[in-house]
Amino acid sequence: MTSHELHSKVQLTKSFLNRESVRNKLNSPDSVLSFREIGIRMDMIHEAERIGVRNLNERENRKLTRMIAQLEEMADISAN
Repeated sequence: MTSHELHSKVQLTKSFLNRESVRNKLNSPDSVLSFREIGIRMDMIHEAERIGVRNLNERENRKLTRMIAQLEEMADISAN
C-alpha cells in the first residue's frame, strides 16, 4: 500500500472514529466501539500523523494497516 492510499484510509478511519465518539456521547444504541477503544485507535492515528504517514517504519505501518483493516471489518468505512 502506498503512502497516499494509507493516508486516505487514515482520514476515513479518523472520520469514522469521530462519528463513533459522537454516537457514544449521545448514548446511541448503534455505537460499535467504547470510548476507550476509540481513544486507543485515535491515539495511534494521531501518532502516525505526527510522525508522518510516509515516515512510518515497517512495524508502525503494519500496526496501523492492521488496525484499519479491523475497523473496516467492524463497520463500512471503505473508500468504495
